[in-house]
Amino acid sequence: VQMRILLAAAMAAVAAHEGSAFMLSPSSSSFIKAQGSVSSFAGRFTGVTARKATLRNSHACSVKASLQGQDVMNRFDAIGNSAIQKLMDALPLRESNHVEGLGASSWMEGGFSGSVQGWTAEPKVGWISKSSMKSSDFSTGSSSLVVLMGPSYDTPHLWVDLTFTPQEILVNLDFPARVDLAANKDYIAEYYKSASGWYDSLMNDAATTALAGGKGLNERILASPMSLSLSMAKDQQSLDLIERAVDEQVSTWCSWIQGAREVNRMQRGSMFARDTQMQRMRFSSLFQKFQSVFPKDRAQQLAAAMVGPGDEQYVGSAGDNSE
Repeated sequence: VQMRILLAAAMAAVAAHEGSAFMLSPSSSSFIKAQGSVSSFAGRFTGVTARKATLRNSHACSVKASLQGQDVMNRFDAIGNSAIQKLMDALPLRESNHVEGLGASSWMEGGFSGSVQGWTAEPKVGWISKSSMKSSDFSTGSSSLVVLMGPSYDTPHLWVDLTFTPQEILVNLDFPARVDLAANKDYIAEYYKSASGWYDSLMNDAATTALAGGKGLNERILASPMSLSLSMAKDQQSLDLIERAVDEQVSTWCSWIQGAREVNRMQRGSMFARDTQMQRMRFSSLFQKFQSVFPKDRAQQLAAAMVGPGDEQYVGSAGDNSE
């Protein structure tokens, strides 16, 4: 999801140099080379088909005044900070030095810059990360919030990914499950049915376009029934809707965690095994997306920072994990 910002680079370059080669920046030219067409370039990094791109571009045609990238990035940061404050009110968050140790707390690479912060809130929550990245000209940017549960409680994880390009805003929200949903109707009733109103309101909102597919295999495997992938116009109305959606998502999750009960030892072992594999897949997915633009070391740093200290064991073999 983070690397969907590459679509913006392609679209902007095509507008300026129709049919010619393009790149993100001079310093990143070794990573991005001519792809023959914008659809193949976008598809390689984002999974966006020409049909979906057409749907998305319809937003740009309908918007009279698209917001500046820096304004959108500032709003993304405010939404992320508000979410962290809400989590701090619900949990005893402790800032971790894991991100700083990786050299990912503040970084610059290939025409992009970004930051990652990390917290723990054990025993309930194993890892919380808030990250952002943007291009030097603010034409593209993204913000991410990840809350990963520990194995003692069965509350779903929480993921928020927001991205903007020159044409649109892309939103990915989810409550990834901790159990096999096909075999656990009680879990669905306890968590996902209570969030169905939130999901339906966003899917049916006139300001959103639902995007089918467009994710890697690992991302699709990790997705829950509440997974939302939306395209919106790059305007104030969309940002207001996103702010409300994320606020409700985080509030819902906080209500779950405050009423959470510890699971028994057998469930804990099963949950730990499932979470470990889930995080390995997420690390692999993030690593491959970052490596398509950045050097391997930087890609490893960012992926490891976002998934937390529990997955350092996967960093060494990251290149061997494919989607």
